[in-house]
Order: sequence, then C-alpha cells, then structure tokens
Amino acid sequence: MSKQGMNDQKKTHEKCTISPSDSMFAKFLDDPGVILSEFYFEMQNYSSNPLHRDVTENYKPWRWYRTRSQHGKTLLMLSFNYNVLSMSVLTIGVDHHDVTLLDSPFGCFANVTAKERASLIRDLVLDSFRQEEKSQTQIEFEQHSDRVVFVCNEIVRNNNGYAEFVNLCCHQEGDGDIRCTDTVPDSWIGLLYLGITAVKVFVFFCSPLLIPTKIYSASYAASEYVINLAKALKMKLFISRNPNPSVHYHNRLTPHDIKHWHGFQEKFEEFPTDEIVPVKVKELRIKVKGKRVIPDNDPPTGVFRTIYDNLVRCKIKRLSPFSECCDRSVYASWEERINHRCTWTMCSKAFVKIILLLIVPLPYYARIAIYYRFEQDEVLQRKKTADDLDLKIGYDFRRSNIIQYLSPIHPLFVTIYVFYILTAIVTGFSGRSGREKYKRISLQALQDMNKLSRTKVVQVLLRIAIWPFKRYGLLAMLLIPLYALVACPICSLLCALYCLPTIYLSYRLLYHSFVKTGRKSSQPMHHSKSTETVDLMMKTWKEMDAKVHKRFSIAFFAKEDFEKSLKGRKGKLHYVKQIFSKIFAGFTCLACLYALVLLFVEAVGLLVEVLAFTMMGVIVNAGTTLRYVSMALLVIVYMHDCYSNVYKNYLMFNTTITENVMDNVEDLKKVASLPSNLQENAAFQVKPVEVLDEIPTTMCVKKKETRWQIGHLVLFLDSSDTPRIPLKLFQKLCEVTVHGAPGPVYINLLRATGKFCIIVVFLFFVIIVVMAFGNVHQISSTNQTLATLAGGFVPMLLKNVLPRRSTKLNLKTLTFKGQMEEIICDFKQTWPLCDFICVRDDGKDDEEEESKGEGDGKDEEDEKKDEGSEKGKNNCDISKLEMYMKNRKKSKQNPEDPMEQDQSLSRNGSATSIDAKAKVRFQEPVAEEEEEFVDLFLYLSDTDKGNMRKHIWNIGGSNDSIPSFTMIPLGSDDESV
Repeated sequence: MSKQGMNDQKKTHEKCTISPSDSMFAKFLDDPGVILSEFYFEMQNYSSNPLHRDVTENYKPWRWYRTRSQHGKTLLMLSFNYNVLSMSVLTIGVDHHDVTLLDSPFGCFANVTAKERASLIRDLVLDSFRQEEKSQTQIEFEQHSDRVVFVCNEIVRNNNGYAEFVNLCCHQEGDGDIRCTDTVPDSWIGLLYLGITAVKVFVFFCSPLLIPTKIYSASYAASEYVINLAKALKMKLFISRNPNPSVHYHNRLTPHDIKHWHGFQEKFEEFPTDEIVPVKVKELRIKVKGKRVIPDNDPPTGVFRTIYDNLVRCKIKRLSPFSECCDRSVYASWEERINHRCTWTMCSKAFVKIILLLIVPLPYYARIAIYYRFEQDEVLQRKKTADDLDLKIGYDFRRSNIIQYLSPIHPLFVTIYVFYILTAIVTGFSGRSGREKYKRISLQALQDMNKLSRTKVVQVLLRIAIWPFKRYGLLAMLLIPLYALVACPICSLLCALYCLPTIYLSYRLLYHSFVKTGRKSSQPMHHSKSTETVDLMMKTWKEMDAKVHKRFSIAFFAKEDFEKSLKGRKGKLHYVKQIFSKIFAGFTCLACLYALVLLFVEAVGLLVEVLAFTMMGVIVNAGTTLRYVSMALLVIVYMHDCYSNVYKNYLMFNTTITENVMDNVEDLKKVASLPSNLQENAAFQVKPVEVLDEIPTTMCVKKKETRWQIGHLVLFLDSSDTPRIPLKLFQKLCEVTVHGAPGPVYINLLRATGKFCIIVVFLFFVIIVVMAFGNVHQISSTNQTLATLAGGFVPMLLKNVLPRRSTKLNLKTLTFKGQMEEIICDFKQTWPLCDFICVRDDGKDDEEEESKGEGDGKDEEDEKKDEGSEKGKNNCDISKLEMYMKNRKKSKQNPEDPMEQDQSLSRNGSATSIDAKAKVRFQEPVAEEEEEFVDLFLYLSDTDKGNMRKHIWNIGGSNDSIPSFTMIPLGSDDESV
C-alpha cells in the first residue's frame, strides 16, 4: 500500500477517530517478554458491535494481532487451535486484551464502510494506541533493530472457489508507506505439517502392526500340545445309536461334542457299534492358551497386567475376603425362590465387559471433547463466513482432519459408531458360536499378517522384474517397454497388497470368510478348458502366497467336497444361506476393520499433533519450561527404577524355575533336537518322587467342553523350542514362605508403589523450594534447572550409597528346592481336550511289556545279589516308615473317607487284616458289575444332548471304575480360564 493511497483513505475518514477508553495496557506492549499481543475490540455505548455485522474478506474483524518478532508471526502460521495442541506451552508470552473503543464523533464508526473500519483499527494498533504518528527517526530505528511492529488480521482469500484463511500482516516502512503481505508458512512449518500428515497416513495403512502380538499369536490364542505317556491309559468305549444302551457308562458324548476331534474321526470307522471296545491312549492332545503358560523371559509382574488379571479377569476372588463372597448368589436367601443362578462373579464380569467396551475408544473421546470444547465454534464460524461469501470449504490435507471437516455426528461417523457397538455386542455378549466365528476369522487374518515376510515379497517382485531376461535373454531389452506396461500395475498391486498391513488384513479377512479349510481332495477334478486358465492362475497365486509367508501352508480344499459339505442334506436353500452368511461375515469384518482404523487414526493424529506442538513450545520457551521437563523426566526415571527391580527379581525367579524343571524332564533333548518343521508342540510331565504315588489322569466335562485333569504337567515346549511353565505353578511357587523367595507378585508391586510415592513427594517439595527461592532472589532459569536436577538426584544417590537391608533373592537353598519339589509333586491342572487319539487294545503290547519288564527285573536282581542284605533291610524299613507316615497324613486329611484310606493302605501293602477284609468287601460289588460299565459312551444321534454326565472319571482302567450313580462331582482347584 503506497503513501498516496494511505493519504486518500485518511481523507475519507478524517472526520472519524477512534481511541481506547483505557490506554494503560499500551505501556506494556513493548515488554521483552511479550511475543504476541491479541486484541478483541468492542465499541462503547453501542447496542451492537458494528464489527460483527461486517461480511467482507476480513474474517473476525474484531480480532487483531500485534507482534515485533518472527516468533510471533510464526505462531500465526500455525493452526488456529495451536494453544490446545501445545497444551498452552506455545501461549507463553502471548497476551490477550479486551479493548473498548470510543469513536469521535459518536456513531461515526458505524457509518463508515467495513474497509474503512479495518483501516482505522490498523492505524490505531500501528501507532501503539497513540494518536500521534511516529517520526521518521523512530521508524528507521525499528527497522535497523528488527523491532518493526507488525499488525495482522485474518482474511478470506478466494482460491478457485474455495475459501482460504490467511493472516494479512502490515508494517510501516522507513518512507512512511504501509506494506501488507499474506503470512505464508515457511519451509520448516510446511515440513512439520507434512511430517504430521505422513504419520497419519502411516497409521492408517499400518495401524494393525500396533496391535500387540500376544493378542493374536497362535501360541497365545490357542495351541495344540502333545503329551506322550510313558504308560498307555486304558478305557472301554461303547458306540451305539440307541439312546438307552444296555450298559452303564461314566460319560456320554454326541457327534456335536467330537466335531473337532479329527484324529478320532479318522479312527472312528475301525470301532464296531453296539459292542464294548477296549482302547488305550498313548498320547494326549490338549489345547493350551497362551495366557495360562508363561515363557522364562516374561514373568507376569507388570502393574497393568496385575490390574488386568485381578480386576478384569476377576482373579481377585482368590484372595481373602473376596473368596468368601464372589461365588455367592446375588439373590442371597431368595435364590431358591428364583429359578436363576447369578453370582457376584458373573455380575462383575458383565460389568467389566461394559466398562472395557467404553474405555477402549477413550482416546477418541478425548478427540471429540477437544472438538466440542475448543474447535466447534471456530469451524462453524468459518463455514458460515464461506457461505456468506459464496465460497466452499475444502479439505486441507496438511492442517485439517476428518473430524473438523465432517464433524463427529456426520453419517460416516454415526455408521462407525454403529459398527463398533455391534462389534462390541458380538464380542462380549453374543452366543459362543457367533463369537467364535468372527473371532476365528480375525485371529487367522492377524496370524497370517504376523507370518508375512516382506523380504520374500521383495524377492517375488524382483523375480517378476527379471523374468524377461531369464526367458528371452538379450531380446528382453527390446521387450522392456511393453513388459513394463503389464508388470508395473501387477507389481504395484502386489506391493500394496502385501506391504500395507491394513490392505493386507482386508484381503485376509475376506479370504478366511469365504475359504473353508480342509484336506486336499484325492479325487480327480475335471474342468472344462474355459476354467483351466483360471485354475492355473489360482494355483500360481496360491504358490506365491505360500512363498511370502514364514512357515505358511496354504489351506487347500476341494471344491466338490466343500460344496457337498455346504449342501449336505438340506439342499440348495441351505447352500445359498451359507454363501450369504459368509458374504455377510466377510464384509462385516471388513467394515469393522475400517471403522476402528478411522477412529484410531483420528486419536493417534491428535496425539502426534499434541506431541509435535508441545515439543515446539518446550524448545522455544526453554527458559520457562526446562525445570518442569527435567522434573517430569526424573519422575519417569524413578518410576521405571522402582518397578524394574520387581521385574528383575521375578525374571531371575522364573528363569531358575524353568531351568530346574527342564533338568528334571526326560526326553527333552530328544524332542528339542528335531527340526522345527518336524517338531510338534510338546508338553512334559515331571517324574515324581518314588515314594509318592503319581496323580492319575482323569477326564471331566467343565464349561461345556471335555478336559483332561493331568498331574505333574509343568513344562511346555513349542516347535520353536521356547520353554514355558504353567502360570498357576508360577503363582504357587511365589507363595512359598521361605528365606530368599520373592513372595506374591502383588505384594512386591505394592511395596514398589509405596517407594515411588515417597520419591514423588520428595520431588514435589524440591520443585516448590526451587521455585519459591528462585522468584525471591531472582535466580536465572538455568540455575533453577540445575538446582532442580541436583535435588532430584538425591534419592538415587542415597539408594546407591547407603547399604540395603532388603533380603536378596536366593533360590539355591535346600528349603526352597524341597518346597518346589513338593509343589510339583502335588500339582495338577485341567486342560481342554483338543483331540482323542486312541487305538483298539488287543493286549499284545501289554504282554510284551510285562515280559520285557520281568526280564529286566531278573537281570537287576542278579546284579544286586552281591549287595549287602543289611542295606536292603534298612531300605525296606525306611520305605515302610515313609509309607506309614504318608498314610497317616492322608487319614488326617480325609477322616470321613475310610474306604479310600483302606484302599491306599492295601495298595501300599501296609494294611492290617481288618483293612484287607474291608477292601475285599468294597471291591466285590465293583467286580460283579465290572462288565456292565464302560468309560465312554458315544451316542451317534445328535438329537439328545441334555443327559450328559458331568462327572470326573478315572482312566486307569475299569478295575477302579465306580457306578455313575455313586459318583460325586469333585471340585477342581484349577483356575478356570
């Protein structure tokens, strides 16, 4: 703007002048600590502010800015909500003033045009609210000292029909001219916004990688483990279509109960029906969830994990006094009148599910709260101004976000909310069949993503690129342009499909929704010539898909068998229903994926902006913020130090336990030496002490699934040779009260929390003292920061200098080893049955084993004949004494069960004649009815499922079988997971 133009404007409004009603604040505008001054103008004695009625390119003409530094102009280049994103750190040095103006003569300010009103305010602020023009000398001095006064206001530019909001900053040059320019973000601010946008795009395409691997890994979700038994378990099996068989049975199963027993189904045809079949089990196949076992390098000692286990999974019910209340009915004495069972544990789990479903999108709640509290008014005002000027609001990929552009109540976000609620209901409260279906699809897709090798993807792309040179040699140089037209789109598609996790997960969700895994059909499939090309392409695709995954075997399935399994006996209508069900499941999973990703991107985008702007504020205002940042870092360091000590103790404890267990396991090296592709997940039992009886393996129906109750099962070795021990065993060993043992986890976490709280209180007093004396004695910010650090390191110095009185972890004591062996010998736990592998018992193998055992026994007797008879006598006396003490202990524990005591005494050979007679009297009725009882009855008709016997029964053979009507359901001390 030239000097002549400025003079022309002054002539138009020279009869109207404005001035502040109170100009005291103007004396502090040039304070060195003031970076940016923000003014909100109001007119005195006006019923309505004329500035609010202006509809021009001046956006919010009542708001103006004044600055003398590039720092202040840089703040105007940022987003309008920079104060919120920086947590008010960037607002240090920014002053806000509400200025009331007086016009002379009264009413003239309302009669001039909007452009003239803006010019009057600009001149007033340029003159620092003084009605006198600056001299030429003052202007030249400000220019040479970089203290030029800039006056800015926000305007709306027309950018091809779209509204663009920028700040117009004006300053007075040495010749008296007023020059105005738009504040365009410099390269560094543009680079900052470009980096924030890149992070948002990265989060959108790679957000599935942020999901913890433990949630979906095959070893954590559910894995099949094999237990090779040293001695085969014997039982009797009866298969019939008659719902009322002529035999008595201990347990009853239907085809619905064994639909996942693929190994048993293969042997099913070998067993006759309506006939008692003796079978033996040489190996047990169990399903193990990762949360029930722990590796040696990951002890469950985290604060959040402890809170999750105790509050979310309701494991707090094991502690007193919750153990007395959690299993009680909420109806109290009215339970008998109400035909419904509901315990406090069931209510707590339902309540926790609801709370979790509400807490999961907590970052998105913060994003919505910030929008409605700080952003909504500004966004609506900008849209209104653009509409008044017949302009559109475009989406700025650098500064805007989806929430600001659409608003949280846009139909897109409403649809996202609906999908999230439906997903939450299906996940938390739907039936088991529906929940397991969507869970299976999601877990398989996530597991495939975990097995994907992007290095092999690059190898596949390079193989495609060099294929012409491999096929045609030097002639490929001539085919490169034509081949590139075909290969580039294919390579781009493969790169996007396999290298972008969100797109890859979309593909795998659809894949697992439509594909039914199974065995490759052995029957030849005849295709027409029109489908041979498609089949060849599908085969090539499957081979390539298998190559880019680590140890990935593609799920081959026969189309004819698949369609036949779908149609079955219900015809084409059932087939069509199945197809639509798969389509619905696939697209539902896909919609939920993108709904959650969008919510996550908005939340993470806000977090990234907050971190970037806060860090910027800390850097530019280091003198003010450095002392607080140093104190926050000290708090984080001490928190990590307190809880890391607990982690280190339990890490050492867990490693020692795992090593001791591995030393006592036989055949461990034999299994671990196998290649990983030939090695199955194996579980091992620790051989108990000879003087103690082994815990028999039993079967029970618990939580509507068949389970094995196995004793001494303390080691799990997966195909990658990662050893794990049961979580329950770890917890039992932690409770051992001997010198050197760590004790329960929650006790140590509470102690660490107490130490951390004491340190925090000390640091709080340090910062108060430093700030108080720093302001009184005018200590510089640097010295205050150094004083804060010096006082904050005092607890660390005391910890490292003063001697410790705490007991160090010591696991090499004989007392602890004895307690550990005692716990392992009595340890038992139930595991879900994954498959039932059995063979018909013909008795030949038993005869061979007995003959071999007799031969070995004779050789051993011949070798030991020369040993002293006195030593054998002493050993016999010791064994009898140990057996007598053990039987006395059992009789004290079970005084109301004399028959069991008599059986144990008779079995150990130390019973009196009266005990022997009692044993005979107890076994006689069992022997009479032995032939009429079977251990397992398989009813082939699936129409009757309600009369299943939910009792624990012994597998050791029918000699120890008890009639089902005399069995009492035995409670298990195993934790239910």
